[in-house]
Amino acid sequence: MTKKQKQILLALMVLVMIILNADGNVMAPTLVTIEAEFGVSDAQVGQMMGMFTIVGAIVSLLWGYFADKASRKLLFVLAVAIGEIPCLLSAFARSWNSFYVLRMLTGIGVGAAFPLVFSILGDIYDEKERPVTTAILATAFGFGNIVGTVVGGYLGPSLGWRIPFILISAPNFILLALFWVLVPEPQKAASEDATRELVAAGILYPRTIKLSDYAVLFKKKTNLYLLIQGIAGTVPWGAFFFLNKFLETEKGFDTGTATTIYLIFGIGMTLGTLAGGKFGGMVFKKSDRALPVFCAVTTVAGALGTFVVIAVDAGFAVLAALGFFTAFFAAMTGPNMKAMLLDVNLPEARGAIFSIFNLTDSLGTGIGRWVAGLLSATLGLSAALGISTAFWFLCGAVLFAARLIFPPDRISLHREMEAAAAEMKAAKVSVQE
Repeated sequence: MTKKQKQILLALMVLVMIILNADGNVMAPTLVTIEAEFGVSDAQVGQMMGMFTIVGAIVSLLWGYFADKASRKLLFVLAVAIGEIPCLLSAFARSWNSFYVLRMLTGIGVGAAFPLVFSILGDIYDEKERPVTTAILATAFGFGNIVGTVVGGYLGPSLGWRIPFILISAPNFILLALFWVLVPEPQKAASEDATRELVAAGILYPRTIKLSDYAVLFKKKTNLYLLIQGIAGTVPWGAFFFLNKFLETEKGFDTGTATTIYLIFGIGMTLGTLAGGKFGGMVFKKSDRALPVFCAVTTVAGALGTFVVIAVDAGFAVLAALGFFTAFFAAMTGPNMKAMLLDVNLPEARGAIFSIFNLTDSLGTGIGRWVAGLLSATLGLSAALGISTAFWFLCGAVLFAARLIFPPDRISLHREMEAAAAEMKAAKVSVQE
């Protein structure tokens, strides 16, 4: 794949994932209106959004497995289409049950796309490039939330809550057509030092994943640590689904102002994701052991900042500034987690490990939304957000411990790739004879 083709692939994946992930937050600014129309509570919405995330993550396990068996280009197009069609139809739902089902179907598409994009990324960018490129792709997820919030928050009050669902789903049908026409099929192991030249010479990487290999993935300690922190670390992000409502009901802002503050939070998260990839890459080049420590520090900083945002009694400017810097630090961890997973797993296992990672992340997000909805109904939104945020301290502790096991797992991968390269060379000789 040429440099230009890599750039086109990354740009289109970023745009597609922005639009696809916009769906997750498009209803948040008009939540009060939607609950009133369907006659439901925060607890019911939290349950629905929890199922949106968890069901999609379970289905992504299937997509993660076939990422090593079938055309990833075709699988990606199918996954996004599965997400966007019910998103479009959500605008026409006339009952809570139909709306609930359409939301879950959309979640399936979002979940299925996740392991594919990072599996592809790992095969076209090497270790040194991954922190920045994963940050760029991870930014698409966060920026998608911003787009959904902006469209729902600024257009929902005047056009109604249904129109935003149409506006944030339609562009992806055009982008998918461009992706299909312009992007070549990514080749496995094309970015690894040991196999790059062999793949470029037309020798296919010989290994494929087996169902029995899933058990091996859990024996790799870096995988296990990062999966645990994924569950803990995403609980607060899931609870932040109710942040718009929190700003309205607990802080006294109107819908437009609350959406603007949320937007500023989102900008902080987006810039923090990019900065996290950039600084994480710099830390990694000096010491791979220091990267998990860097992530632990930024995660704890995000937790402390969130507690201040919840507790402080302040106006628009102060709250927006606090939220910006809190989201900035909290978001720095994400892209480096994904880069570390790519750095310790074989090419054939990356779709699988990212589908599992998506499952644990989604469990955390789904639990966060579900529990926050229940706690909100009993203790209030402030307590719900505060309790959810405390999970970031557990996340930080696990990341700090990961400093001891990440470097040895990287060395192990390099040895495995050298063995795979030897198999490829032997196959080439055998064919020539």
